[in-house]
Amino acid sequence: MKKTNNTDNSIIKNYKSKTAQVGSITTFADDDFLTTGNETPFTAAIIGITKNADKKTFLNIRKEFYNLYQSNNIQILDLENVEYDENKIKNLISDITKKKLNTVFLCENDEISASLLNIRQARYTSTVVVLPDITMSNKHIAKLISKTKNEIAIIGYQNYFSNKTTINKLNKNNCITMRLSEYRSEPNNIEPILRDSNFIAIDIAAVRHSDGGTTFSPNGLYAEELCAIANYAGLSNKISHLNIVCGQSDNAVTNNLTAQTIWHFADGLANRIVETPKKIKFKKFIVDMGNSSTNLIFYKSIITNRWWLEVSNGNKTKTIACTFADYQKACNKDIPIRWIKEMQKMS
Repeated sequence: MKKTNNTDNSIIKNYKSKTAQVGSITTFADDDFLTTGNETPFTAAIIGITKNADKKTFLNIRKEFYNLYQSNNIQILDLENVEYDENKIKNLISDITKKKLNTVFLCENDEISASLLNIRQARYTSTVVVLPDITMSNKHIAKLISKTKNEIAIIGYQNYFSNKTTINKLNKNNCITMRLSEYRSEPNNIEPILRDSNFIAIDIAAVRHSDGGTTFSPNGLYAEELCAIANYAGLSNKISHLNIVCGQSDNAVTNNLTAQTIWHFADGLANRIVETPKKIKFKKFIVDMGNSSTNLIFYKSIITNRWWLEVSNGNKTKTIACTFADYQKACNKDIPIRWIKEMQKMS
């Protein structure tokens, strides 16, 4: 297997002898590995995307990650660092897609992360972005909002950093915008959003500074909340890649937080159960909405206890992820907001 100089080889030397750490069961390769006929029995691949592919970029994050203890079934493929070039990245993503390889992209800035999402949006349209702000100066927003067919969910933003006009534009396009306070009051609401999404991008700037955030804001997500989001993303039926905007921080707390975010995502992947409603091992619930002519149909997995809700406009029927709380609201004759938003998208 051909090696490049994009990753410091001391990582391999330090961790191959430690049988309990993640680094001991990690395969190091360059991106040429993706073009071979080799099997890829990996839980996830890690690739650093930078402007110059310096071998020291993201080195401290890797050191912290590979020093963590293994989770059951985690197998990591480290594809080192790649210099950002749009055509090369398109080919790289194409190879990753063909291999059906779940991937963590360490991104030097939000421009790189937004470009990666934009490339993937050619085929898939459902994206979750964890951000501290909603403004057109944020590269994620600027890239994604330009495509009206995109299904975008912005999680954890703070109002005093955000532009009301941009928020209204997103809401008008039936995008989901969830303030930090909304997420914190009902954190489980993010799970069905992630279950129906294809991609997630996390900006470490969304975390408060004392917990390792990359800005000096005293407010933001707690470290534990970010790791929980990453774990939900790994457990999701559909999410195939995670972008982490982490820059080149010298802050040990930030590097630890990024490493633990990767670990929780990989742990979720290792425990992922892909389920499709209406098949075996599901219970069906029909809720009479009373005066409404619409009966709502719910499905509950016997294996995972996760819930889905059927939405139909007469011409098209689809099943979306939901929560037990949505079922309870329906039983109280209160139509879940997820059903309403999905009907608006279908109209």
